[in-house]
Amino acid sequence: MLKDWSEVYSVGIDEIDEQHRGFFDASHRLYEEIIERRGKEAVTTALAFMRDYAERHFTTEEAFMRAHAYPDIKDHLHMHAAFFHRLDELEQELGMFGPSQDLADRALDITQDWLIDHIADEDMLYALHVKSGARVSA
Repeated sequence: MLKDWSEVYSVGIDEIDEQHRGFFDASHRLYEEIIERRGKEAVTTALAFMRDYAERHFTTEEAFMRAHAYPDIKDHLHMHAAFFHRLDELEQELGMFGPSQDLADRALDITQDWLIDHIADEDMLYALHVKSGARVSA
């Protein structure tokens, strides 16, 4: 089931919440294209968006975590690297076999299963760390 943006996913950091909302919007566009059986045509655009989104968003998150001395940053960085690894695999498959409906379906699974769950679980942890009064490092 496709998840909708909700304040439940808000980490309380405007810049990061705005990026997360943009991600939800993009996942909904991909979902609509897949439902309309245009996933094969949409997969190249979707993968390019996912890489661009992840690069920009993870850079923002990682800078934020460093600035607030988030103690579990290493684990969080490993999760970001794991996402890029999964994305690399999809892009390699796209390069070898071309776009397919199956590839589009798996790209949607990543957006829903990995990134949205990552927002709801892991991103909340560093937001709670910041809200607990952790100081910004110099």
